[in-house]
Amino acid sequence: MVALIKNFKFLLFFFIIVFSCFYLIGNFINSIFTKEISNHDRLIIIKKNINEATFLNYLNKKEIKVSKIKWHISKFFIKDKFVLKHGEFLIAKSDSLIDILEKINKNIVYYRKFTLIEGTNSKELKNKLIQTPGLVGEIPYLAEGKFKPDTYLYKWGDSKASLLKKMEIEQNKIIESHWKKRKRNKFIKSKFDVLILASIIEKEGKKSEELKKISSVFLNRLDNNMKLQSDVTVAYALNKKGNNLKTLDLKSKNYFNTYRYKGLPPTPICYPGEKAILAVLYPNNTDYLYFVSDGKGGHRFSKNYSEHKKNIKLWMRDLKNYGKN
Repeated sequence: MVALIKNFKFLLFFFIIVFSCFYLIGNFINSIFTKEISNHDRLIIIKKNINEATFLNYLNKKEIKVSKIKWHISKFFIKDKFVLKHGEFLIAKSDSLIDILEKINKNIVYYRKFTLIEGTNSKELKNKLIQTPGLVGEIPYLAEGKFKPDTYLYKWGDSKASLLKKMEIEQNKIIESHWKKRKRNKFIKSKFDVLILASIIEKEGKKSEELKKISSVFLNRLDNNMKLQSDVTVAYALNKKGNNLKTLDLKSKNYFNTYRYKGLPPTPICYPGEKAILAVLYPNNTDYLYFVSDGKGGHRFSKNYSEHKKNIKLWMRDLKNYGKN
């Protein structure tokens, strides 16, 4: 009887030990698949040629606590052989260790956003490229008008040149898709001419519904052998804002001074958006030769100089009244 009790106690102890082991192993495996290892969303960067031990130290410094044992055991539950890929990865708050390993192994990298705003010029674009995190390499020559304003996705480690190439391709697509269908005229002879006039329209027009009307004004002036007389081209050459121009600036001797020289300036003055480009390709049919600000973000248009002078007086009156308010 005593021996039976001893055997029972031994078996009970044995089963308790076995059950405890299975319980602990189950909890351990469950934690690999379900336990969140970060208290908030965060980005991690895996550098080229880094080894796993260094990477685990990096995670711990990022307050993502992962033991070496847990890391190596977790790799057995990955379908494919685990390879530590380089790049930037998003660790979400809800991610488990297995989620992270899968992201890295499947190279599910995090994509950042780069936005080029309509009307940005090459100097501004260069500064933005320099300040954008994750882009590498030299900045190639940034020709005005060449790149499409839009939001683009890029990965950490992408080159500035590769991002710019995407932007150039997208700008070309717009003109190419409309070139044969455009309203033809004798002044827009090339796709480069489109970008030149579109860049001026982009800087002149604040309201998208006015762009085709502004385009018609410039094309009508060209047709009447008139100078474009656009403040924004002068401002570009002098690196000034249009509202800071002085009378003397309008007499400056540079080929962007459309008060001094007839025709289009030699190059675009910024990166025009799609609406400005379409305004050049499909301008409105008007008799307008002048426009001036209406003080509300739009313009008043006129067919002759006497009407234009009246509109200037209205603009000055609006400025005066605005100053009183």
